[in-house]
Amino acid sequence: MNKKVQLFFLDISEIVGSDGFSVVRLSDYDRQRLICFICDKTMTDQIALRIKHVPEVNRMLPEVLSKLLLGHAGNHWEMLIYEVFDGQYRVVLYNRLSNVIEHLRMSDAVLLHYISKIPLYIEENLMMRQSTPYNPQTTGISIPINALDTERLSHELERAIEAEDYMLASHLHEELKRRIKL
Repeated sequence: MNKKVQLFFLDISEIVGSDGFSVVRLSDYDRQRLICFICDKTMTDQIALRIKHVPEVNRMLPEVLSKLLLGHAGNHWEMLIYEVFDGQYRVVLYNRLSNVIEHLRMSDAVLLHYISKIPLYIEENLMMRQSTPYNPQTTGISIPINALDTERLSHELERAIEAEDYMLASHLHEELKRRIKL
């Protein structure tokens, strides 16, 4: 089995001028490495409700299903981020005891992790490729271009061309071409 690194939710920050998109930051236990990804407005709102400790969330579907999941199969659940494909992290929820496996979106995995404390792992090699060193004083956030969905990648390519940042535009264009070949 490949080595894995446990991740922990740090925070979520809305991207200014992006129609509700946010960046979620996760770190390893020692806060040495940081991994970031973009989530949509719906998931931003869902995570924000939990961060604000809104009392009504205890009766919402994710919380109820999380209680049932943990009550039915105990604490044998884990989630693993195992690859990036077409700008999306691929995640599985699995039960170590029964070998039940389900695929999740990255944002749903983070929400489930936040609600239920089900451990969230990433394969170590993927963590090293996708993460950056953690620095609490840093104000900017790095997101690997292979972790951007195709629509956002195209949008960023347009912005890079408008800003005459041709080096970035070239990298974004190459990533888009690579995806078309898949």
